[in-house]
Amino acid sequence: MSRDLTEALKAMGYVDTGLPALVESFPPGVVEYLREFRTQEVRDIIETLLYIYIAQNSSSSRGEGMGVVEQSCYAYTSGPLFALAEVGLIESSSRHGTTVVRVTPAGEGIARPLTEARIRALDLRTLARETHEVVPALLAGTVRGSYVNKTFPSSLPRTEETFIGFLLNNNPALFEECERFAARLKAAGCAVLAHAYDLDGAGVGGVVYTFPAEFAYILKGMLEAIDPEVREHYDMLLESFHSTFTVLRYLACGEDCDRIRASATHRRELSRVLSLIADSIYVLEQAPQDDGVGLARFIVKDRDRYDAHLRDLGRALMADVAAKIVIGRPAPAAEPHPAEGEASPVPKMANTATSVPPAEEGAEPEEDRWDDAVFADDEEEEAPPPPPPAPRRIVAPRPAPEPVAEPPRPGGLDIFLGHAQGGHRVNWSPGRLNNGHMIILGGSGAGKTETIRCIASELAAQAMPVVLIDFHGDMAASTGSIRSYKIREGGEYFFNPLELDPAIDEITPLRATSDFVDAISINFPTLGIQQRRKIKNIIKDCYRMSGITGNTATWTRVLDFDDIEGEIMSCEDEAIPAYLEDIFDYKLFSGEEKISLPTILSGGITHINLNALPENLRYLFADLFLRRIYYTLQATGEIPRGAGDEREKFRLFVIVDEAKLLVSQKSGSKTAIKAVLNKYATEMRKFGVSLILASQLIAHFNEEILANIAVKFCMRAENKKQAQENAKFFEVSEKDLLNFRPGEGILIIGSEKMNVRIVPSSGRKV
Repeated sequence: MSRDLTEALKAMGYVDTGLPALVESFPPGVVEYLREFRTQEVRDIIETLLYIYIAQNSSSSRGEGMGVVEQSCYAYTSGPLFALAEVGLIESSSRHGTTVVRVTPAGEGIARPLTEARIRALDLRTLARETHEVVPALLAGTVRGSYVNKTFPSSLPRTEETFIGFLLNNNPALFEECERFAARLKAAGCAVLAHAYDLDGAGVGGVVYTFPAEFAYILKGMLEAIDPEVREHYDMLLESFHSTFTVLRYLACGEDCDRIRASATHRRELSRVLSLIADSIYVLEQAPQDDGVGLARFIVKDRDRYDAHLRDLGRALMADVAAKIVIGRPAPAAEPHPAEGEASPVPKMANTATSVPPAEEGAEPEEDRWDDAVFADDEEEEAPPPPPPAPRRIVAPRPAPEPVAEPPRPGGLDIFLGHAQGGHRVNWSPGRLNNGHMIILGGSGAGKTETIRCIASELAAQAMPVVLIDFHGDMAASTGSIRSYKIREGGEYFFNPLELDPAIDEITPLRATSDFVDAISINFPTLGIQQRRKIKNIIKDCYRMSGITGNTATWTRVLDFDDIEGEIMSCEDEAIPAYLEDIFDYKLFSGEEKISLPTILSGGITHINLNALPENLRYLFADLFLRRIYYTLQATGEIPRGAGDEREKFRLFVIVDEAKLLVSQKSGSKTAIKAVLNKYATEMRKFGVSLILASQLIAHFNEEILANIAVKFCMRAENKKQAQENAKFFEVSEKDLLNFRPGEGILIIGSEKMNVRIVPSSGRKV
């Protein structure tokens, strides 16, 4: 057996007794090819193959897997994709400007036994015992796709076009149970987060949990472990709800007619519902069917009354679902009423999102207005004058001049944000949430920059390390201790993305090369495949000429970027020097003083100021710098589970303004993804990283990122279009977003939603 292949499979959790059979599933040519790679690289290649094998099972309108979008395969950058393609384990095709990847029959021959081994390792009876009985029944009967082709939304559905969307929208506790089950399978390597791609359409669906074709075995084992009477009860209950939902959808939008014709149950339900709304329709005839259950034909005689009836029936069905599918949870302990003079406690998370409290009537008192000058983002483009105040708007109460600090929780990490309606303090406690990530939205002048400064200062005051990735040079606080690195032409500060460290064996010469070329191709999307390959080969040659090999003993040697410049600039392909000329002219990765990651991780605020660079070099530097942070923390290992002290869950807080620039490519395609932030939102939390991402629109973040961010804060919109997009996601009115004062916003923490007013630096003591 191949030693590296065996070691890689062991590292992936496969048991020793099954290793010989699994290694046998690898063709000899593939085994020989993998000998060129280190164990960690072999593991990455195999994990990427398994990801594609599972992800291509995302259901489409045809009920079968069509493939997986290439950009969502960047779990380990493009190196493994290249290796898999070289040995014929994956193939790709381009549809509607999107590259879709599938495993070949040879790749399936390897991936199937590996996936089956993971499923056999699952303790299905324990999983069934710890999962609410309705979850497997729901997944077996209602999730889109065929029985062996299952997907599940990774974030709460925003529409009710499908029955499962209807259920999950109206029963968030049920969604949490299903999501918890899907997340457990993902942690066991039996599910992935992927883009569902539909070849019948022109684009990519939302990010979903995708299960492998072998998912049927998991469901079968779980259903068998459920009490037969309980299972039958839920089967009948869900079928009843589904019949009513299908009929209401047909009556509302004329869809599912064929299903109603084919199903006697649906036709009976249609007759029942039509009898309830008889005063708004004319029944023309009852078309007979072979099974004796007719299909009523009708016309609407009173459209307003008809629509009102359908809304009432929909609400009744919601109430019926809520009453009969109950996910029991322990009631939260009652909060003690604070004594006079004490701060109000931070509100606990509710199981369902609460509505924004109704706005007060009348104009806002002058003393309740926030100081616009404090929150104005002076360095941003001048904001247009705000629209005239609406007669009805959300008013946040005035905070006390001197906010009273709460006593610190033992082992807690509470970051003071501001005040909610009612005057109580609002803290962000990342250690108590599923993840420590946050997004901040708002237009120019909304107060994003001041909010970022306040959060950074609060974190630094609690000895937490913070990195500010600043594209515009305006994020650093004017006061306080801060390390600032201005990256500019001929500047003294730099970092070398091709430098190796024997202590970080995740960054091999091959991976460093792949990452560098990957970042180049993302920021220069017109760079061709052959040109990328030539750049990769030049760098590999430079490593060899510097005496750097796969042996970690050689990694203390330095690959000077000036050497690479000489080789690149003398390349016979003139396009390559043209692309990379700015990198060398600006001496982007060479200088006098190297930025020290150990210093950054030691604590305090580190400001990476990229304002002096051309636009494309800013994003390239940020991309590669974030990758280096990722590998450095990966080398320290995952955060131990069950850490009592919340501070121990976090090693670094990374704040990125204009985060859209590291998510969406400049190709204009809404489906294109920059791998760097997508990967970090899903992967870095287990290594102790919290991401705080700021932008203008919720649309700048795809569903994969949103599904992995626990806190979302939406501030004032700059214009009506911006307000429309953000208001839809946060379920507030556009008028509210347009009329917020600087520093005001809608805050979602977990499942709770509230109006919050940020306390600026001048009003807090840090």
